Amino acid sequence: MEYREVWTRDGKPTGRVVEKHRDKQPGEYFRHVIVILKTQDSPAPGTGEGRYIVQQRSLKARYYAGKWDVTGGGVQAGEGLEETACREVQEELGLSVTQSDLHPAFSYRVDFVDGSGFLITVFACRAEVPPEGCDFNRWEVNDVRTVPFSEFCFHVLDHNDDTFRQGLETIEKVL
Repeated sequence: MEYREVWTRDGKPTGRVVEKHRDKQPGEYFRHVIVILKTQDSPAPGTGEGRYIVQQRSLKARYYAGKWDVTGGGVQAGEGLEETACREVQEELGLSVTQSDLHPAFSYRVDFVDGSGFLITVFACRAEVPPEGCDFNRWEVNDVRTVPFSEFCFHVLDHNDDTFRQGLETIEKVL
């Protein structure tokens, strides 16, 4: 059984821990991480368009089934943000990144209509894609591609906001 810590909307821990899949209650916020993965062989910032790893969510996923998306997931109780980021990359894509590979990029909050939400921390890192491709988790991921930044944005911005777009543009300029 997985558990997660409950936070307030303004990012303060409540001290409560709940089962991951139980229904969310109004006022409950949960930490979530996203990892933007730029390929190791991408050009240096400002010298050409970077290449990014994008994954197609499982066709059976509860949310965004079949959508091309970024890597990420919920922070488990007792787990640090960087630890979660590394775990999610390994679980979803079969790639190894270390906490020292991660660059904090930006944070934002998502408020849901039911009064709950996510406190999202975005990390960016360079990742090596094996010649044979990613050994991805077929339960969570349907396909994986490396695509130019412009195509990456096309895929992931169809369900994200302007804050996310600006964050991606900053990542492309500095990573």
